[in-house]
Amino acid sequence: MSNPHPQPAHPSPKQANARFLYLLFGLLFSRLGNNIYLLALPWLAYDLTGSSVQMGTVFAFETLPYILLLPLGGVIIDRSDRRKIMMVCDIARMFLVVSIPLLYWADLLSMPYLYVLSFVLSTLSFFVDISMSAIIPNLVDKDDLIKSNGRLQLVDNTIRLLGPIIAGALIASIGTPASIFLNGFSYLIMAVCVFLIGPIARPSATAQAAKTIWQDMRDGFAYGWNRIDLRAIGAISMFCNFGIGLVMSTLIFYLRDTLQSDEYQTGLVFSAVGIFGIIGALITPPLTKRFRRGMLLSCLMVFGGLIGGGLIALVPHWIAVGLGLGILLGSVVAMNVILNAYKQGNIDNQMFGRVEGAITSISNCCIPLSGLVGGITIGLAGGSLITYLLATAMIVISGLISFFTPLRKIA
Repeated sequence: MSNPHPQPAHPSPKQANARFLYLLFGLLFSRLGNNIYLLALPWLAYDLTGSSVQMGTVFAFETLPYILLLPLGGVIIDRSDRRKIMMVCDIARMFLVVSIPLLYWADLLSMPYLYVLSFVLSTLSFFVDISMSAIIPNLVDKDDLIKSNGRLQLVDNTIRLLGPIIAGALIASIGTPASIFLNGFSYLIMAVCVFLIGPIARPSATAQAAKTIWQDMRDGFAYGWNRIDLRAIGAISMFCNFGIGLVMSTLIFYLRDTLQSDEYQTGLVFSAVGIFGIIGALITPPLTKRFRRGMLLSCLMVFGGLIGGGLIALVPHWIAVGLGLGILLGSVVAMNVILNAYKQGNIDNQMFGRVEGAITSISNCCIPLSGLVGGITIGLAGGSLITYLLATAMIVISGLISFFTPLRKIA
């Protein structure tokens, strides 16, 4: 009897390397677009309203799809051609991002439109990101997952280094709308690179056809809930996301309004994320060969949270904020390398989309709240201290969860 869930055949090492390089090259441009967009859109929202609450609301709308639609999106990803999903979503992202400056120049851009657009763009982004994560085990061997995820994070954080500098220079030289217009085409390059990867074996639809979408969604939640390691990953991600959300949803306002930073200084602050992210991506694979991944995860989150969050909260200078942000998110990069490789190697690939969707939707449920809370607290007297000490506590708690659960024993 044939296996109803055949595992996709792996290409030869030479072919796999070439296909993975296409993915890396496409990711380079896609992340460049993301970084310019994520810096320019809050800047544009602030120009339109001058309100920290409005900026926090835009951030909240960007995160809502990761709660409301991820379980359904995971099922769709498992039932569909993941490569085609990535191409269609990247092309759609290009058109939507380009629409922002076109409407601005026509004097038709409004905050409600930005809210809706943020929601839709985030929806498309999670389809791309989860599909990409799901196809990696089809492109590389299991033993190479840590190294491959490290390379993805290396590309991601190289662009985090260069992207804010480019974004800050673009905004200062040609303005926010024109900067957003140019970066929209980066998603087209990603779509072309995904096309060049060639066909990727998709999950078998034989067993899936007998189930409804709702049953598949329930299976994804049940799979994650019945495993203590995946429950712990969800809790770690939830606290970490709340802390990072507090920082990222308020940082532009804090830099512009409180610290009086200009576009160039703001770009340098965000580029620190790339510098420390590159360091985190480079050192994590060799560190996992010397230390237990579980203990490494706990130490990075606890000490990275204390040092990075403390700098942001206690030293009101843009250079200190840049260093603190870099240390904080550099630790998160190392966490992502470890946890992504663990999930890719320990979750059935036939169910990866719906399980990852379920875990991510639960862990992201606090992000919109963090955006709203941050938007309110940052405007209070002493609000930056309150906001960023709370963020520090959340990151430290995520590290403690890792230490006091079976994840500590990951070899």
